[in-house]
Amino acid sequence: MKSVLITGASQGTGYAIAQRFAEEGYHVFITGRDKSRGDAAAQALQQRYGIVTKAYETTAFDQQEVSAIFTDLENNGYLLDAIVLNAANLGIGQDSLTVSAEDFLGVYQINVLWNFLMAREAAKQMRQKGKGSVVFITSNSALRVTENRCAYCSSKSAINAMSKSFAVD
Repeated sequence: MKSVLITGASQGTGYAIAQRFAEEGYHVFITGRDKSRGDAAAQALQQRYGIVTKAYETTAFDQQEVSAIFTDLENNGYLLDAIVLNAANLGIGQDSLTVSAEDFLGVYQINVLWNFLMAREAAKQMRQKGKGSVVFITSNSALRVTENRCAYCSSKSAINAMSKSFAVD
């Protein structure tokens, strides 16, 4: 049976994506910042669709956390068929002239670095399998500017470029 990891999938768009994969019979693994919400989402998917699910709490958004997720998947016999990189820091209200460096980097930490680390590890697994899909969820904000969203808009542009780089690499 196929398996997918979806980031930011304990609610909203990510959860809707998880439901769609579950409907297709995939084992669904999700990440989210809130452990109880993630566990509840995974349990609901398992009960409704009869698939294997697991939620991973993500708070550090670093290589160690990524490695732990992929090690756990592999130790349980799962090599991903697909990954959907949906998690995002929306960076709302971050005026270009007043946003702190810490807040700006917080958006990039999740939207760019986290997505890169997750995509890279998934692509390594998929290379082992000889196939797989890496899906970056971006935004029309990558192509147009939105007031008070400098970090978010520029991070989504970075994701667009990064996805093209993954395609050629």
